Amino acid sequence: MKQHHQQCIRPVVLVPTHRSRPTPQEAISLRQLARNLGQHEIVLMTPEGLDTSAHRELLPNACHIAIKKEWMQSHASYNRLIISPLLGSLFRGYSHLLLHEPDSLALHDSLLKWCEQPYDYIGAPWFTPIAGKQGMATFAQGANSGFSLFRLDAMRKVSRSWKRWYPLKHALGDIRRGLKGQPQHIARGLNGLFPGGLMRGAHQLYSSYCDQYWSLLIPSLVNDFQVAPSEIAVQFSWEKWSHLCMAYCRGHLPFGIHAWAKYDFDFLHPHLIAAGVDLTGMPNWEPPEWRKDWTPPVWPVGKVY
Repeated sequence: MKQHHQQCIRPVVLVPTHRSRPTPQEAISLRQLARNLGQHEIVLMTPEGLDTSAHRELLPNACHIAIKKEWMQSHASYNRLIISPLLGSLFRGYSHLLLHEPDSLALHDSLLKWCEQPYDYIGAPWFTPIAGKQGMATFAQGANSGFSLFRLDAMRKVSRSWKRWYPLKHALGDIRRGLKGQPQHIARGLNGLFPGGLMRGAHQLYSSYCDQYWSLLIPSLVNDFQVAPSEIAVQFSWEKWSHLCMAYCRGHLPFGIHAWAKYDFDFLHPHLIAAGVDLTGMPNWEPPEWRKDWTPPVWPVGKVY
């Protein structure tokens, strides 16, 4: 594993949103962020012209950065934002960027600890269901970016690179198809030649999810770009399969959870309450009958799951 040069650790927490008012679940998340990570520098990023007063009430110490509206017009444009050179250029002087989407939940402050780890990207691990075994899954390649940590030097290196991510043969193939009667492919092929086929211009052509880009594609092209292995990343953040994540973590919650109100909330609810999360405002939720008198189990220390 590569050794990073010694540097001053100075993280920034980025909260991107396109809404003028947070949802009730997002309000819970942002209160928790202010409570647990309020001593760190927090930046609210929104499209230009958006009223941020509701968010600023929840994050009174946050700075605000307005970006062009086209960066947040859709899921596709947001994914382009996260792989573009813009983030690296905006946050010069910081060592790490914690991407905290509004539906994430920071459960405690271990940010500096995670910044000390030798990884360029850490995100919630993905899983593959085990056929024929309901509720069981194994770690899959890749990691979700909803609550994720980037080492900014590595991010900048990728987003400024002249290396190709889109193979030249694919770009030429697009042009050939265009010349044979599929004209929509010509523009893609020309963009694939330059600049969209290069890492520095990938945001102009890449059309999949940003977390696939950072956790799967870039490590396959940049040998020294280090993604935290799932066994480590599961202690950093979760998204789906919370009951399995809890077992891997031996009964401990991670640093953060993405989409906590969307996936496995019935399972997470008592653990969040036990961790002191203020769920005031959580709409239209009643615990299942079997959970009303349920308490979290005691996970045996030292057992390997």
